[in-house]
Amino acid sequence: MTIIASLLSIASGFALMGYREPPANLIATSIIIDLALAPLTAIIAARRGRSTIRWTVAGLALGAWALAAVMIIPPPAPPRPDAPQYPPTSDAA
Repeated sequence: MTIIASLLSIASGFALMGYREPPANLIATSIIIDLALAPLTAIIAARRGRSTIRWTVAGLALGAWALAAVMIIPPPAPPRPDAPQYPPTSDAA
């Protein structure tokens, strides 16, 4: 149970803050924080043009790390209107 608590504290960011509690409290707090951050991560991902399902899963697994990543990673560039179309059409003949 201590190993699970340590892994969850690293994943949710509590290890960096020096949060020291009994393993049961640490597991419960980490799960609650991750459940609270997952929808927020999904909303930010949707507004930035990313996959909401993937970022929700990342938010559940990594908590604050996923939230920080979705906010730091720039949104994908929209396609340019003057970009050539691939595959080329048969109008060239």
